[in-house]
Amino acid sequence: MSFLSYTERDFQVHENDILSGKSCRYLVRNLKGEGSFGQVARCIKLDTMEDVAVKIIRKYPTWAGKKEASALKEVSILDMNKNNMVKFFESFKYKGHVCVVLEMLDKSLQDFVNERMKPLCVSEIRVITQQLLVALNALKGIGLVHADIKPDNVMLVNHQLQPFRVKLIDFGFTIRVSKIKRGTAVQALGYRAPEVILGLRLSEAIDMWALGCVMAFLYLSLHLYPVRCEYEIIRIIVQMQGQPDDRLLNAGSRTKDFFSKNKGFTQQLWSMKTRTEYVLATGQESQRCRTISNKYTRLDDMIADHPEPKTTTEYEDTLAFISLLKRMLRVDSVKRITPTEALGHRFITMRHFPRDTDPDLYVASSRVNMSVCPPQDSPVEINCFVTSSEVSHYGAPAVSPHTFSTATGCDDKSNAGNNDATNGAALPPSVSGHPDGFNTGSDGGYFVSVKTQAIRRFFSSMSKAMCCCSVDVVDD
Repeated sequence: MSFLSYTERDFQVHENDILSGKSCRYLVRNLKGEGSFGQVARCIKLDTMEDVAVKIIRKYPTWAGKKEASALKEVSILDMNKNNMVKFFESFKYKGHVCVVLEMLDKSLQDFVNERMKPLCVSEIRVITQQLLVALNALKGIGLVHADIKPDNVMLVNHQLQPFRVKLIDFGFTIRVSKIKRGTAVQALGYRAPEVILGLRLSEAIDMWALGCVMAFLYLSLHLYPVRCEYEIIRIIVQMQGQPDDRLLNAGSRTKDFFSKNKGFTQQLWSMKTRTEYVLATGQESQRCRTISNKYTRLDDMIADHPEPKTTTEYEDTLAFISLLKRMLRVDSVKRITPTEALGHRFITMRHFPRDTDPDLYVASSRVNMSVCPPQDSPVEINCFVTSSEVSHYGAPAVSPHTFSTATGCDDKSNAGNNDATNGAALPPSVSGHPDGFNTGSDGGYFVSVKTQAIRRFFSSMSKAMCCCSVDVVDD
């Protein structure tokens, strides 16, 4: 029976068909999935008898299949397994269609969250984030931008055997940083960086924005930004994160689609257009999106829509998660955190956890979860990314930069400047009732009193291990 077909009726694959590649033959077993690109068949690689996925790309447009195959060959100079990217075997043509042979993976994060029907906890999100940061760092190292990061393009490897082990897939939009131009239509709506929408200069920072959106999706089990309309995306960005600086709006080739210049003397040169003004300016329809972020006035508000932290440590971990998320979702791409900086953020390194010899269940399970991340043979020099809230939380001594692997290390010094602290996010009742209490820091965030014995032990062990070198401290 035929299970792969297109309306063009120019392509059919049957169960038990043999596809002849350049280096091997593939026995078709069944259909695994489909999308706008084409379809994926589960096949057996007959020389090794291993399961593989054969992505059969639509014949039209003709460039799509060739571009993805070319990008995969370029990316394959990396160690795909250690850098958390899908393994590429070969590409060949079948009845005029480009076929790309890839390792068989489990399911996408989109499907996983849909099936799970509840958000991931931050300790689970950390595992996924760390692996994708390693992937983005590797791509940046060879001058490439993935340009289509979204939950559909991150796959669990085998969730039963390796919980939350993931790989980045779908390199059809991958492009060299040197070749990406403003106005290039990249990234799915809802995961599209503001510089893409406004027509600003583009860089690998667009991937960091998209990864931040993926993290928010895992935390909420809903898209943070609207997924159908660019105007609605900009509206939510302005509502939650403030209007982009006039400097950015002045440089955007599409700024006038979304903003109008103010006449006379005002504090801001630009004001956001109404929905009606946008429709008149562009001729494109805009409909108010029903999205969870409609009620948010800042990213901290997400905390209220996530299951309540059960312990003080989990709440501190949530603050660390929000801190990193804000840095990934900086509207100004120049101020956005880089992959190596993010690998050194406390949310990834877990250095904010108490260093007890007998850790609580949350700390212990968080460390076990991170064991799924592949070790890196080549050490990457990453310095601790120290934020202002870490100093105000703990009065921490200066942290010495050391060399760690990307799986456990800290990161480069940052010159990020904007204060994105928690600013009074509501404390959950179970945490506010902690016997040691919470105090308000100078940056408006909450922190646990340093009187606790666990934190005292933490600082004692830190001071013994650290030397007198310093790192830049950035606002949290």
